[in-house]
Amino acid sequence: MKNLLLVLLIAGILSTSYMLDWPSEIEAAQDAAATYRANKAEQIDRETLEKAIQTLCGENAGWKLLADGSVQCYTHRGFKTKRVTL
Repeated sequence: MKNLLLVLLIAGILSTSYMLDWPSEIEAAQDAAATYRANKAEQIDRETLEKAIQTLCGENAGWKLLADGSVQCYTHRGFKTKRVTL
């Protein structure tokens, strides 16, 4: 009788062991969702910055973001026109 209870206890533990990973899967899904939201917000910020720079430089102008945070505007032929600080 004692051995039967021990066997049933072990069988019960082993049969439910697949649930032990359950919280980590939820955490992984939450992390993935948080990463997605952060990337989406970063993309929106980048698009807003690019639109503002394009407005400052001109519709057909090219531009380059410089290391000091300023923007060098170019004509559509590649000549430097103005330098803008945001």
